[in-house]
Amino acid sequence: MHNLPDSIIDFHTHILPALDDGPADCRTASQMLVKLYEQGVTHAVASSHFYKFEESAEEFIKRRDKAYNELCTYLAAERMTHVPEIILGAEVYFTDELINEPDLERLCIGSTSYILIELPYTRLTKGITDSFREFAACGRVKPILAHLERYAAYADEETLFELLGIAPAQMNCESILSVPACRLAARLLKSGRVAAIGSDCHNMSSRAPVFSEARKKLSRKLGASVFGGLMASSEAILSNKEI
Repeated sequence: MHNLPDSIIDFHTHILPALDDGPADCRTASQMLVKLYEQGVTHAVASSHFYKFEESAEEFIKRRDKAYNELCTYLAAERMTHVPEIILGAEVYFTDELINEPDLERLCIGSTSYILIELPYTRLTKGITDSFREFAACGRVKPILAHLERYAAYADEETLFELLGIAPAQMNCESILSVPACRLAARLLKSGRVAAIGSDCHNMSSRAPVFSEARKKLSRKLGASVFGGLMASSEAILSNKEI
């Protein structure tokens, strides 16, 4: 019998209401938070989508903060205290121009210098990987690749491991649970460069929180120490420590 870590961190959620393609309102967002809490999650990173070509970082942050404040007000009014702590962040879509974004640091997770980066859903050419390598080396922020395993549709496994050599990654719970994806997920996890997992939850139906199911399967297949290691590195990220 293994004890669970004190901090259980869902590193990728679309939990804020009426902000992106996540919950439409505070009621649904609060239901998602309650579900995560029931699954043992103590901290949820709110990683709403940011697209530089659609709005400025300043505009996004204003919208994000408004949604967060409305959700907090709703939770207080409904006396809902048994929910995870929300850590504000963003799922930042990668472009060549991102390195020149003046407000780049404000898109980081909480008060850290770590930033969650989503790569384009297109063939991952040498140009894209080289551009991402330059971004990772710029010294302004420390990127974490969002749901690395998804890019298997656009790159071979060698390229995925090349990306892991540039920056650590986050993995989605659905890939751990999926039969077609779980073998690749296991190989990526064994590299030691996957630093976090996330439910990537958006709603209470088609993309509901499945964190506890993934935790149980991960512990059963690879051992509880793997999950513990992911939580330790996630906690280090939130403390802005090196991983």
